[in-house]
Amino acid sequence: MSMLASVLFVLAQAAAPAGVDTSKVDPKVAAQVPVITEKLRQWRGTWAAVDGKLACRTVKTSGDEEVDKIGCFATLTCVKPAYPELKAIADGKGTEDDKKLRMRAKLDSLQTCMTRHRGQGIAELALKRGKGA
Repeated sequence: MSMLASVLFVLAQAAAPAGVDTSKVDPKVAAQVPVITEKLRQWRGTWAAVDGKLACRTVKTSGDEEVDKIGCFATLTCVKPAYPELKAIADGKGTEDDKKLRMRAKLDSLQTCMTRHRGQGIAELALKRGKGA
C-alpha cells in the first residue's frame, strides 16, 4: 500500500470531443469549449490512496478552480473502479520497477474513461458559463 500511496500518477491532458456537430449549439456555449479545454490541458494532478480512500490533488493549476475540479473528478471517477487491481499490483510480488510498469499499463488503459469524463465536465461547464455569459 505504501508504494501505491507514494507513487503519483499524472493523468491529465484533456482531449476535446472530436466530431461534435456544434451548429445547433448556442454560440456562447460553443465558444466556451475551446477555452475550458485549453485550461484543462494545463492542469496536472495526482491521486493517492490513504487507508483505502482515494484523493486527488492539483499539482499544477489551470488557473480556474472549476476546471481543476473537472480534472480531479475525472481522475477519481476512472481510478476508483481500477483501484483494487492497482492495489493488488502494488501489494503483490515483483520488483518495484515491474510493479510500476504494470501499474502504468493499467492506468494507460483508463484514458478512454478519462477522456469521456473530461468531455462531460467540459460540456457541463461550457453550458453553465455560456448561459451566464
